[in-house]
Amino acid sequence: MPGALEAEFPGLRAEWIGCECSEHRSDAGVGERLARLASRFSGRQAVELRQQQVPAAYRSLFLQIGIDPDQQPTPIEQAALGRLVAGGNLPQDRISDALLLALLETSVPVMAFDASLVTAPIELREARGGEKIGANELAPGTLIVADAEQPLCQLFAEPEPPLAAGRASRHLLLVAVAAPGVSELASDEALTIAAEAISGG
Repeated sequence: MPGALEAEFPGLRAEWIGCECSEHRSDAGVGERLARLASRFSGRQAVELRQQQVPAAYRSLFLQIGIDPDQQPTPIEQAALGRLVAGGNLPQDRISDALLLALLETSVPVMAFDASLVTAPIELREARGGEKIGANELAPGTLIVADAEQPLCQLFAEPEPPLAAGRASRHLLLVAVAAPGVSELASDEALTIAAEAISGG
């Protein structure tokens, strides 16, 4: 059954998959794929990106939930801007590179959590009174990603340690947030690309 937030925005959902990470150094093959993808994002292409179906779905969702995507870009637009500023998709670490690869290939954002601290199922919902992420108390009604026990991060915010997967993480839970209008095929592909890039599959 969908949560209240998913019922309010039909098609909005969280999907997830588990994977293993035995090596945290950047993978050369993933780095090569990121370098090839960098050529897609010229200044003109970055502007035209928002007209494509999946990026447009996230822009529409941002507007519906009160976020101005011109002030806070959607994940794929932020990645495109980052590429222009950096002059390319520079390798960071295995997990970060895999998440960026999945985003650039599908326009669907994927997050990585430490599976020893985060347990499926994952839901999208409003924060309740007194809930916190780390030391920060959430205002009731804040849109969040959560498991059955705790808030994990604000919707479309980066997860933070200790819940975010890091160098000590071996078992990961990857979570994709799919906007209304984004097909299951696209979100499944994003999760699969990220999981295979992390596990070396």
